[in-house]
Amino acid sequence: MKNNHDPYLTTVKRSLDEDRIKKRKEQLKTHKEQDTKAKGFFSKSYELRNFINLPGGLQEIVLFGFFILIPYGIGTLSLLISQVNMNSLQGAGGFQEFLFSWTVGYELCAMFILMTLIYQSVTYRNVS
Repeated sequence: MKNNHDPYLTTVKRSLDEDRIKKRKEQLKTHKEQDTKAKGFFSKSYELRNFINLPGGLQEIVLFGFFILIPYGIGTLSLLISQVNMNSLQGAGGFQEFLFSWTVGYELCAMFILMTLIYQSVTYRNVS
């Protein structure tokens, strides 16, 4: 079967994409308006799609990869800096080392996020 260029099909695809983009912009605009109406620090709502713009099918895969790789990288880096000998762990194989590094990194990430939230909630001033 030949791959013929169909200008009508291309035009329809482009108009459908433009409609999806317009709808998404309107949704983002309404979400931003709702966020500005919120008065307290804990009454604000945050959505991840406002910060990371990924297609719907890839979003879950990328976030799962971030969930695995970021804590592992931070844990491995912190263990290298503190010069922990992984051979000192009893029965530490490849997967146990991965889990140990991931757990250390996860705890460090959680501590950083909690400290940031506490700092922001203490220094928050209601502008309106």
